[in-house]
Amino acid sequence: MKNYILFLISVLYITPIYSQTLYTENFNSYPVGNFGTDYTGAVPAHGGWYTKDDNLLPGSNADYQIVAEANRGNILYFGYTNRIFANKHRVYRDDINTYWQQRTTNNNVFKISIDLFTQEANDQAENFFIENELGEQLVRLMYYGHNRYLRVLKKNLGEFPLQYDNGSFIVLPVNTWVTIEVYIDYNNSNLYISIPTMNNYTAMYTMDTLQQGGTDSEGNPLPNDSPHKLEFRGMSGLTFTNGQVDPNKDNPFKLRVDNISISAQNTVPTVNLSTNEYLASHFNLYPNPATNVVTITNSENMLVNQVVVYDTTGKQISAQNFNAQATIQLNVEHLASGTYMLHITTHEGTAVKKLVKK
Repeated sequence: MKNYILFLISVLYITPIYSQTLYTENFNSYPVGNFGTDYTGAVPAHGGWYTKDDNLLPGSNADYQIVAEANRGNILYFGYTNRIFANKHRVYRDDINTYWQQRTTNNNVFKISIDLFTQEANDQAENFFIENELGEQLVRLMYYGHNRYLRVLKKNLGEFPLQYDNGSFIVLPVNTWVTIEVYIDYNNSNLYISIPTMNNYTAMYTMDTLQQGGTDSEGNPLPNDSPHKLEFRGMSGLTFTNGQVDPNKDNPFKLRVDNISISAQNTVPTVNLSTNEYLASHFNLYPNPATNVVTITNSENMLVNQVVVYDTTGKQISAQNFNAQATIQLNVEHLASGTYMLHITTHEGTAVKKLVKK
């Protein structure tokens, strides 16, 4: 097994990419209302999708809906009729390999792009994953509503939160649609995860050697890690407030999905330098350590729109908006003594700087 590596990168130079679209789904061709008629996974819903309820209590077809959303058209929406711990609602299709087989020769990079809604902190998680024909998960992404982390689980290795270069967690914006791109590079057994709206930050992992079927030199069949099943899963459970289970709240996670696109490419973007690292090198904080106020300046006269303060666990402490100012006076008197990460948002991207509060 290969060791994994993780670093965050931004697309600064792109080699010629030849891409062919294999499958798209925006749910606009389906009528508003129940997505299917069978939530046991036995009978397909619209468009070859399946709905399946893993709940301990009886579910409902009404838990799987096509709804109209302003400025987007129709979307796929998961609800919860019976809300108990570890409820699982699944929408999936297991014919992805039929599309993958239609790719042009040498287009051995599988790319999927989806839009997910990052619901405000509550409950468990929303998931999407790709499996091979043996049911092994090639990649699984999990968005946790109570801390807003995006985590990745890849084949035969553990689960990792996406992080910036300096080790701080990437925290997705709350209550908004976020596009997530996943690339599985079968030529080099690499996995790329990109969030275009967050300055094209991309995590790259090495994977176990990926096989695409066929036979070895002795005629024995080889494993086939071609994409086979695409699944979305919403999980109900417990509601969290300030990181603690809140028995007084009942706000189940409601997964929303839109704009699925699957394509085959000949390569992945060439990457050179971390935008986060580049931007951070131009910002200065003083004094640091700070007591009451910290001054934020930058050598490129970049205009700051917002500063968000996180602790070392990734929990957001505060956020303050600024009217495109090049020099910022940030009040940190309210912070307890310790180490914090400042996410400094500019039109050029987001810089992350470490601050020590006395």
